[in-house]
Amino acid sequence: MKDVTIRKCSVSIAASLAALFVLVGGCSTVVLDKQGDMEATYVAGEFRMLVNGNAAAAASATSTAFKQLGLYQLKFDQETYKASLTARTPKDEKVTVNIAEVNSRQSSLSIRVNVLGDRSFSRRLYDQIDKNLSSRGGW
Repeated sequence: MKDVTIRKCSVSIAASLAALFVLVGGCSTVVLDKQGDMEATYVAGEFRMLVNGNAAAAASATSTAFKQLGLYQLKFDQETYKASLTARTPKDEKVTVNIAEVNSRQSSLSIRVNVLGDRSFSRRLYDQIDKNLSSRGGW
């Protein structure tokens, strides 16, 4: 009887912690401009935003941004309408960027740093990618 009570208690604690994680670690927005007109989403450690450029341009801009921010690129997989890039920071943190072309002028970008994410570094990387795309004319 005592063993059953302990198991029930453990299950309810685990369920409570899982619910708390979902509520606290859920979705938030990241304001990208002073007016608050542009926002990215930050969901469970993943930074998501659209960029002006097709998948190939976004992948090239991301690879350049890795170098500009001192990251060591490990992987560059590119297909016609999508790309996946992986790099390591000087602190040996894994950075993964997935790109999916939405239309001929825009691509969806998702950035994850390690398992739990790093909002400020993801934002820095996004800003650098966007700057690189802007300097090329985007598409």
